[in-house]
Amino acid sequence: MSLLRRLVNVFRGERLDREIDEELQSHIEEAIENGRDPDEARRAFGSQLQTREASHDIQILSWLDSLRADLIFGWRQIQKARTASVAAILSLALAIGACSAAFRLIDALLLRPLPVADAGSLYILSYQVKDRDGTTGTGESFDYPSFRALRESVRGSAELMAISYGGRHDITFGSDQEMEKAHRQLVSGWTMTTFGLKPALGRLLTADDDVTPGAHPYAVISYDYWMRRFGGDEGVVGRSFRMGNDLYEIVGVTEKGFTGTEPGSMTDLFIPTMMNTKAIEQANWSWFRTWVKVRSEAETEQVRLKLMATLLASRREQVKSWGPGFPRDRMDEYLNAPVFLESAAAGVSGMQKNYRRAITILGILVALVLLIACANVANLMTAQSTSRAREMALRVSIGAGRTRLVQLVLMESVIIALIASVAGCFFAWWAAPFVVSLISTPDNPARFVMPADWRFFGFVVVLAVAVTFLFGLAPALRASSVQPVAALKGGIDPHARRRLMNGMIAAQVAFCFLVHFVAGLFVSTFDRLSKEPTGFSAERLLVLDVATKAAQQPAAWDQVIDRVRQVTGVESVALCDWAPLSGSSSSSPVWANGIGPEDGGDPYFLGVSPQ
Repeated sequence: MSLLRRLVNVFRGERLDREIDEELQSHIEEAIENGRDPDEARRAFGSQLQTREASHDIQILSWLDSLRADLIFGWRQIQKARTASVAAILSLALAIGACSAAFRLIDALLLRPLPVADAGSLYILSYQVKDRDGTTGTGESFDYPSFRALRESVRGSAELMAISYGGRHDITFGSDQEMEKAHRQLVSGWTMTTFGLKPALGRLLTADDDVTPGAHPYAVISYDYWMRRFGGDEGVVGRSFRMGNDLYEIVGVTEKGFTGTEPGSMTDLFIPTMMNTKAIEQANWSWFRTWVKVRSEAETEQVRLKLMATLLASRREQVKSWGPGFPRDRMDEYLNAPVFLESAAAGVSGMQKNYRRAITILGILVALVLLIACANVANLMTAQSTSRAREMALRVSIGAGRTRLVQLVLMESVIIALIASVAGCFFAWWAAPFVVSLISTPDNPARFVMPADWRFFGFVVVLAVAVTFLFGLAPALRASSVQPVAALKGGIDPHARRRLMNGMIAAQVAFCFLVHFVAGLFVSTFDRLSKEPTGFSAERLLVLDVATKAAQQPAAWDQVIDRVRQVTGVESVALCDWAPLSGSSSSSPVWANGIGPEDGGDPYFLGVSPQ
């Protein structure tokens, strides 16, 4: 009999038994028709029950049939203890949902590979820097003249790409009154080819689009932006939009799934780096990350050494223009800074750096919450298994092995974990976007790629299996170790049961204490940050973000101030380069009266008007 047929027979149950009985009866009737005595014919086949069971076992998968029977029995046990079962399911559902939501966030921000060809061979070129407080960190910004030299130095063993930091910019597809925001990245023309991307519509950027500064005002939009802004209109190719003083033509749409290289945001527009005409030839204007795709035959360390040597030579030329007043020790630090190739398989973004530690702590906290829930449910299951001691003793007495009893109790845990996992998935589906909304701002919204794909459901399945063993194995082993004689006489040692349950309660309390302590730290930190003095009053303060086609003279801004001041309800008006606490900054080294940057770091500047 085929494996598929035996698999199907497992779920046919009583119908299969009827078919076996009918077949046995037909054989008996056939023997009687051939002249055999009816009683003799029946005796020749032996016990009808034993014969039916033997035939039944031959025509099914016995191990699967036992699992099916245990699942049915486990479901009945859950229905018998509904209150305890509902409490266990709710506890586990919240814990599994929290863990699943944390996984969605961690996966979207730190783990999910970019949807490009051979993401594992992508690296970011970085170098060591010292922060203003003297701590050591890494820098990723490069200028284009240095990039040209770096790319040439590893030609043949690696491909370098310049990809700017993402940012929201004002664009318009019509008049100035129809201005809107779009997330933009400048990329080397060969980036999309190197990534192995295919166009969903039109064409992608090529190396020919990135040769002459300002000569190729083309743009490729993401599939997500195409669907969200244009509703999938195929007539989008050829449309033009204005950004600043430049008019761009849309030449294509990227394939579905690729939304840029910065987790936590989604790029809408990709334009050639040569369109940043002001910065292309500036040796000290750092505005992009250098991405490195190492070829399969090349050694990563060899590529790093070549890049480090080239960067050192480039920096030696740069420091010649710094003048004799620049501190020698800071110049040496700049020249001798180590160079690294950091994996960029999952993309690189400022949000990764800002939230890596916080999101890791969040993952640890929800894991502890899961352990608390498992300890709680394990106690419930242990109490239930103790009340079934006589049942287990009777099963042992009629020949049930310990493995069979463990399987019987675990099936009940499997059902509870399965229901809790399904409920947890719905919770995670809501919780993860809710957490993202807490760190999102209107001017710079956080957008994560969190699809319900095999990564998410695979994690939930693994988590459900782990949870089943965490809360179900101890009660199952406890129930299967019953001594038939003692159990039937009611002589089970109560101290052994109490020790097991007290141990799990102690673990649960310990985990609760740790979770509450860390949660208290989070609340205290949030409270302090929310009450941190900013140095200015934000009450009744409005910020207007102004976009102009070109730089305006001070007289024009004076007219703007006068017009706004005349609006009813306006008390005062002032201008500044950017809003305080907006995240924007600009610093520059300063020397005055013998005091240099080494005495206090490069100061930050913010241009403001009177008032």
